[in-house]
Amino acid sequence: MNTKPLPRSARLTRTSLSERAATKLRKLILRNVLVPGSSVTEREVSEQLGISRTPAREAIRTLVGEGLIVVSETGRLSIANPDFDAIIDLVQVLRALEALGCELAAENASDAELTSIKQSHNRMCEAVADSSDFKYFDANIAFHRSIVAASHNPALVQTHKLIDDQLYQARFRCSRQQGRREIAIEEHDRITKALLARDKAQARQAMTLHLTTTIHNLRAIEEEDSQSAE
Repeated sequence: MNTKPLPRSARLTRTSLSERAATKLRKLILRNVLVPGSSVTEREVSEQLGISRTPAREAIRTLVGEGLIVVSETGRLSIANPDFDAIIDLVQVLRALEALGCELAAENASDAELTSIKQSHNRMCEAVADSSDFKYFDANIAFHRSIVAASHNPALVQTHKLIDDQLYQARFRCSRQQGRREIAIEEHDRITKALLARDKAQARQAMTLHLTTTIHNLRAIEEEDSQSAE
């Protein structure tokens, strides 16, 4: 048996393909091309994305882990359709986690990590008026997750990911509201300045306020959607 390792480029091919497939599938879900509650199969994903069943299966597995695809007790796959009250409950937990993350990051983050957080904030500022929803959204996700990572608390990072992955759809809905982006930028600016000053109390307070605003925004969006459906 030949045990000679494959070239690095060859070893990464399938992984890279599944990652790209997961990105494409994620965008289809977030843009409601794939409707919440609708069924998903490996065959359909394979055909829609023009890939084989193996990377399609791996992409689906990634999105199951993120909570964008759910698996029933019988093994049926479907696009997540989270209950609004459950979303608010999750954001309330996220608010507490990210407030703690801010406090710890102000104390524990390296200068390089603080620079990375600042860069994510700058990318959000640049993407505010951009027609691409995902530039703003991706920078927003990077901003929040880089703060939690800079806490240097593995338990917090793990718990945060578990909750945050289930809120992809809710956070994307908020990020698409152009009129609310300016407010988010102002709040992120306060968070960033507090972190750069290593002011733990101010950083925690600024993040708590930011995610309280997120809860208000989600409720406003839900009310707008309910009124438009009448």
